[in-house]
Amino acid sequence: MKLTIEKVIYGGQGLARIPVDSDARSGMSVFVPFTLPGEVVEVEITQQHRGYCIGEAREIAKVSEFRADPPCPWFGTCGGCHLQHSVYPYQLDLKQQMLVESLTRAGVRELPPVSLLAGESLGYRNRVRLQVQTKPEFSIGYRQAKSHRMTAIDRCPIAAPLLEHCIGLLHSLGARGSFPADTQEVEIFTNHDESKLFMTMWTSRHSRSQLIRYKEFFANLQKEISQLSGAQVLAVEKGELATARPHLQWGRQHVNFRVAGREYIVGAGSFFQVNRILLDEFVAAVIDDECGSCAWDLFAGVGLFSLALMERFQRVIAVESNPSALKDLRQNLHHSTTTGATAKEIQSDTLTFLQHALQRQEPAPDLILLDPPRAGAGVEACNLMARSNPRKIVYVSCDPATLGRDLGALTQSGYRLRRLQLVDMFPQTYHMETIATLER
Repeated sequence: MKLTIEKVIYGGQGLARIPVDSDARSGMSVFVPFTLPGEVVEVEITQQHRGYCIGEAREIAKVSEFRADPPCPWFGTCGGCHLQHSVYPYQLDLKQQMLVESLTRAGVRELPPVSLLAGESLGYRNRVRLQVQTKPEFSIGYRQAKSHRMTAIDRCPIAAPLLEHCIGLLHSLGARGSFPADTQEVEIFTNHDESKLFMTMWTSRHSRSQLIRYKEFFANLQKEISQLSGAQVLAVEKGELATARPHLQWGRQHVNFRVAGREYIVGAGSFFQVNRILLDEFVAAVIDDECGSCAWDLFAGVGLFSLALMERFQRVIAVESNPSALKDLRQNLHHSTTTGATAKEIQSDTLTFLQHALQRQEPAPDLILLDPPRAGAGVEACNLMARSNPRKIVYVSCDPATLGRDLGALTQSGYRLRRLQLVDMFPQTYHMETIATLER
């Protein structure tokens, strides 16, 4: 059937509606990947659910003026990117529309104008994670969307040049039979200037002889890529990828990352933002002109924002629950060259920290900064933050839906949304970072 795409929703799919009185599906929404607003598309319905359908575009009868040739030959089958069929400036327009719609649907009222921070659209990722198949023949690549099947690749246009080179080399080594058997996944991570590379590999076997082969593999790989400074091997246990207790550690187990002149240690198991190009501006946008006596940095990670806060606040409390990130956070805070400020790291989940702070009747901080994972902070944590009575809250989010839920709780507690900034940390995908600033 021929349908007109109305808009692109969060998730990257085009939304169309089946014409009224056309058939039994009259008026139902149809989600069609890789389409753009205004396009007229011949759609084949592939799945029907209660209230909506999933379709595939078989032919585009009317093409959007913003349609572009994807820079990646695997776009459409690889599950990593969603918007390469659009010119980059229009991707930004689409994301602003997605953000406003997500927050409006969540009931957030009186939205301020959405400002935008964007950088390069390709070559930005400092970390990629790839599937590996060694039998019956070697291939390496990304999982397809909503599938366990793999799309084999030998490069990735959104990855940093060093990572793209490494992908090509791993592909060549595997084709020559020089790749450790039983490897199931590999992750490669580079620092700000691509001077260091760290590799994590997951294997279904970890016998002594197998681990010796991994040592030899890393040593030989370093001859090809001198930036390789460390690696680890983790086991796949009961079909699940393990993330603790490495069976092999080779070389340095961290990389040094510089952001806006600040030095960070990022360990093998620690999260770090993936956009190496936009990081300096991102941190500056989050901190903005905030200053005062005390700041709480919740979900602090390795201290990406904590170190910047130390330059503007007399006292910083950084809260993190992940043991690997906490170790890095402690080192980064204690090795900071900032003078005059005091910083304290606390191992705790955010909810427990907030509960204890209220029980102890801690003085209200001037600022609460939080950067939670995709699940968000949660309504209970937001209510506790409001009861802590900070002058300002800066919420950094990677998911507009959970951001909308949490902003709803904060605004109901008396805070007003003063600033909203979309940061395109993930070009070519529907993902985005958002900086929301609230105050009473």
